[in-house]
Amino acid sequence: MPHIKNLLGDKPLLLIAIFYTCFISVLFFIPSQDLPKVQFSALDKIVHSLIYFILVNLWMLYLYIKNDFQFNNKWILILLLSALLYGIIIEILQGLLTISRSADIFDVAANFIGSLIGIFFFKNIKNKLKT
Repeated sequence: MPHIKNLLGDKPLLLIAIFYTCFISVLFFIPSQDLPKVQFSALDKIVHSLIYFILVNLWMLYLYIKNDFQFNNKWILILLLSALLYGIIIEILQGLLTISRSADIFDVAANFIGSLIGIFFFKNIKNKLKT
């Protein structure tokens, strides 16, 4: 258990989680004409889910290691609500600040689903991080 914490530490994980959050924030504001055209319309929602799956797992890994491999449901709920609020804010800002993008409630739903899947995934693998 201490080997992972000594190897990774929590500061690099915090920086990675912050960098990823900033990176996807920028990506969500790239004009849509600059993005590759997609023939499969559901692919956009799958991409949103995957982005939030990674986002939640990075933050959960950071919190898990920072708290000495302990997790309580309060942190999980706070993280889930934070991801949901972040997704809602991004969608609202896309609608207000960009010309080529619009707010989409289905993007928020895909983000939330990706976050939920990420939390369930992390809860199932977290004990493997201790060994």
